[in-house]
Amino acid sequence: MSFYHHQAKYNLGERELQPQERLVIGTRKNPQEPMRVAQHLGLSPSHPDALILHRVWDDGEYLATFQTKQHDRFSANYMLPDGTQRFGYGLEGKTVYLTHTLSREYTSQDLVTRLGQLAWTAKYNGADNVVLLAYTLNYGAQERGVHDTEHQRMQTLSAQEKFDGQAPTAQWHLLQLAQSGVDAIITPHTHSPEDMQRICKEVNEELLPLHELAKTKNHTLRYHVKYHNIDLSPVIGTLFADIGETKLSLDTSNQGKNILFVAVDNGITPFVRNCRQYSGLVNSAFAAMHKKRAKDGVDIDCLELVDAENLDPKRGIEGMQVVVLDDMIRSGSTMDMNIRVLGGQDIDGIKRSDLIFGKPERVIVYATRTICNSQAIDILSKNKMVKDVLVTNADSRVKYNLGQLATKTQILWINFVMGAAAKAVEHGEDPNMVLTPAYIRKHQLLHLQRPHEHYRNTGEAEGII
Repeated sequence: MSFYHHQAKYNLGERELQPQERLVIGTRKNPQEPMRVAQHLGLSPSHPDALILHRVWDDGEYLATFQTKQHDRFSANYMLPDGTQRFGYGLEGKTVYLTHTLSREYTSQDLVTRLGQLAWTAKYNGADNVVLLAYTLNYGAQERGVHDTEHQRMQTLSAQEKFDGQAPTAQWHLLQLAQSGVDAIITPHTHSPEDMQRICKEVNEELLPLHELAKTKNHTLRYHVKYHNIDLSPVIGTLFADIGETKLSLDTSNQGKNILFVAVDNGITPFVRNCRQYSGLVNSAFAAMHKKRAKDGVDIDCLELVDAENLDPKRGIEGMQVVVLDDMIRSGSTMDMNIRVLGGQDIDGIKRSDLIFGKPERVIVYATRTICNSQAIDILSKNKMVKDVLVTNADSRVKYNLGQLATKTQILWINFVMGAAAKAVEHGEDPNMVLTPAYIRKHQLLHLQRPHEHYRNTGEAEGII
């Protein structure tokens, strides 16, 4: 039996779809993120739970069932022109948005398995396209192995020894997704987007014979996946410019003369530069730190200032508002060391620049994703210099784990950013070319709130099931 059952009616990227051509589902029941994406794509917030049944048998096995036959808008897919009833074509002509968020209830490994099954089930039942909206793309930081001899971080014997016996699981994950029927991946602020783009290209090259065969037969199972990393710096920069003063008490006067943007390591430096640029605070200062890890690969041996712009050699950072940004907070140790150095504390092994002196007025911490473990909560909640913590819901578990840090924290919901990116991919555009500050403002994509508040009503129509 061939795996090919369905002929494609259209390809992703040809045009923006109508709401009735879309389905939005999640990997489990009731998370908010799929509901909000559905709303942004013209569907009812109840759409995700109404269209998919997540069943777990007594032995722990998972089974997904699309409930299309229960809804009138799919009825045409169940009838042949001669009136004969048929089954297995309920998703014909549809694009399925598979919304992946992390959970307290299920392990990441559980949800990775569900991703493959859901994509495969969608294609088996006729879906023209499957788009993975991965709020966090699993294994994004496990993108290299000892055989990646050209990788800049695999040039030493110590690096190769550290990864000996392992495999680049990011490669395995993308291969599984492509073979399961995922046509496109949309994910915000990946740890190493260049590496993931490279791996995606390698996976597509490996599957090229199957992809070419699928093209000749115009099948929906294409064995080819496109990768879209969403740059959130326009969103963060616009937030600082438009509501930083009211929501974060940022002093945006004199075009940011009293603000210092800090990159905590080399990898995050381009993102921080872009956030500063998009904020329009042209008089703000910039500092880039560089960390060197100890032999154990965990502890930090050295932290030094490697680049600085607009820092006054007479003033230093005295009285400035410091915005420290990173893609992820795990233990919080890197963030802690940066804040302590900026606060003037003496730490063994830390190299200082002559520009880093004086005491800042306040510190604002930003991270795209964090689970906020107990150590990070302890560090950020007890540090009196840290007045505000800003995170996104890229890891939706954060809102449940904040504890005593909740009073300092605000969450930037990126659901509508993901929805806007999905629309861009539909009509063949690079989402990062669409998500400009002007677009973000026009479409009101900034949704900031305190933890546990009710989600603000956007005023949009309920949409269709």
